[in-house]
Amino acid sequence: MRVTMKATIKLDTRAKGRTEEGFPIILYLTDKGKKRTVHLGFRSREANWNATTAAPRTSHPKYYELNDYLLKVKSKIAEIMGNRMLDGKVNINNFKENLFQETSPIFYKAAIGLLPQDYIGTKLSALRSFDSYFPDITFNEISSATVDRYIRNLREKGNSPGGIDSYVRSLKALWNKLSNKENPFKGHRIPIPPRIKKVSTPEDIRKLASAQLSDKGLISSYSKLRDYWLLMFYFGGIDPEVLARLRYDRNIQNGRLVFNRGKGGSNMPCNNIIAPQALEILGKYDCRPYLVPIYRSTSPKSFIRNFRRGLIRISDMLELGVVMHPKSARYSFIDRAQQELIDERITAQIVGHKRRTTTSLYTNDFPIEVQDKAHLKIISLS
Repeated sequence: MRVTMKATIKLDTRAKGRTEEGFPIILYLTDKGKKRTVHLGFRSREANWNATTAAPRTSHPKYYELNDYLLKVKSKIAEIMGNRMLDGKVNINNFKENLFQETSPIFYKAAIGLLPQDYIGTKLSALRSFDSYFPDITFNEISSATVDRYIRNLREKGNSPGGIDSYVRSLKALWNKLSNKENPFKGHRIPIPPRIKKVSTPEDIRKLASAQLSDKGLISSYSKLRDYWLLMFYFGGIDPEVLARLRYDRNIQNGRLVFNRGKGGSNMPCNNIIAPQALEILGKYDCRPYLVPIYRSTSPKSFIRNFRRGLIRISDMLELGVVMHPKSARYSFIDRAQQELIDERITAQIVGHKRRTTTSLYTNDFPIEVQDKAHLKIISLS
């Protein structure tokens, strides 16, 4: 079999990838018109990189570590190209996994190379977490006892059982791709208690709506945070990120709220009544084209963080039965629908859940009048 693949180590000098440490060092693969880049886990400034030899200059701050690492990478590439490409078992799609099988003795360095350059997800978070507790730990140093210590540390830091389990499973999957040795992350059971979605009672919601709250607070006043929660409830249990992007010029049509929840790939449109309770709150704000001034927050993450903290303070100040949080407006709306014995298909139509029942395949949406009647009944708190 003729080997057509080419593998080149170089700096990816595109501006979007630049950081204070320089540009990412990548492996550039080409094969029959196909192209793929593999991030090697290191960076370099152009002045510290020898493009001719594809190696760091002695001025590179991590010269010895990086030079040794790249020698191993080049040796592994030569092995793959010389011995494995000929039998057709290695191609441009699985080349990366074959390359990083313990190319680096350091677990983090080898595992980070498996992730796409722009990857942001649980595997990356788990790797960073594990590396912060065991910096530069090697494959040979990781044992089942090591993982037990890591799990205990996460528990002591207050990580949720579900989060810990997700991290351990991610690390186990990465190890399986990197090594044929016994997996030290295997066999660790993290008991996960059933999740209880606390919902607000009608009494709590009435108390929240009638409370005189201060205009001072965290990133936003307590009265604003209260209004945001109530709007999410009155609008049909919408999510905070949906409320943040709602606009008069895009989402208000013929006096109704029209939007797409955009969750879970369902692409379910919503067309909901704007109840008098919601109109009264909206009348407080003059921030067109947006419905509410959440857009003024520095970032979505900082807003949600402060929204959560503010709701905790409000729940404490008002001595509510449960601690409110950004998502509880949605849970409370759905719970109220159940308590009022609303047909779950009507509820799904309001909140933007994909209808998966067999019946829904053969029936159209409920008439708007039926939907609106159910909606107003749910938020009446009677």
